[in-house]
Amino acid sequence: MLRCVRMDGTRLATATATTTVMILATLGCGVDEGVVATVGGRPVEVADIQAYLTAATGISWQAVDERVASRLLDQFLDQEVMAASVGPTRWREIPREPAARSFQVRALVAEVCGPPPTPSPDEIERQLEQRLSSVRPARARVRQMLLPTAADAATARARLAAGEPFLEVSRQMSRAANAAVGGELGVLTRGTLPEELDEVVFSLAEGEVSAPVQSPAGYHLFQVQGIVPEGPETRRELEPAVRRELVDESARVHARRCIDENTARVGVKVHAGNLWFRYEGRYGTPASAR
Repeated sequence: MLRCVRMDGTRLATATATTTVMILATLGCGVDEGVVATVGGRPVEVADIQAYLTAATGISWQAVDERVASRLLDQFLDQEVMAASVGPTRWREIPREPAARSFQVRALVAEVCGPPPTPSPDEIERQLEQRLSSVRPARARVRQMLLPTAADAATARARLAAGEPFLEVSRQMSRAANAAVGGELGVLTRGTLPEELDEVVFSLAEGEVSAPVQSPAGYHLFQVQGIVPEGPETRRELEPAVRRELVDESARVHARRCIDENTARVGVKVHAGNLWFRYEGRYGTPASAR
């Protein structure tokens, strides 16, 4: 006899071995506790998802927010759908490391569904006209030092004021992850930073070093290396960026359509009872209906 029990202990079904397949298909029971989903009939193990969450977020899988975990599980299952779409002999070619995995899946989308459509000259021109009519906010190329105490920040700022090279002081005193190469933050756009940092950075003249700015990580010193004032962008500046954005968007839409079409063909089932978080992704029942 086969006994299938809910997690709350309620008996769902009892059946003979001859009706096992029908009962399991109907009730969704009989799934190993270590399996969180099936894709094309193949199991996705809980350990695989836990490792993926940790690799994708850089924190322990136990600490990942439920909404983030749901999105990452969907991402993992999307990738498994594409692996299943090319047949069982190709399945093992999907790596586990998130970046390499995403790269391989993009190749599988192209293999299964063909390349994404190329943006037409008319699409590019329309987007260019829209962007040329808008004003671009000011931008600044910025680098920083991160110091543990206010006294250290004052010392570093005094050394800079005395003419010592920023790179040298950064290497000796800064705790920033990229201190050895000068703490480069790249080009920042006004309005994209927290308000207090936005005000500090965009009040500096070129070459000027800010007063120490306290954060939970320590004390920051910012230096502006160059400023591009607010104003319209030129066609020459915009066209490569617009073309790249349209190509990227076309690829995203194409991949989503390809995955959705193959999901219907392959079949995906999430065994939410085996997850340690409340799943609210695309492959499950909406939370409002559960």
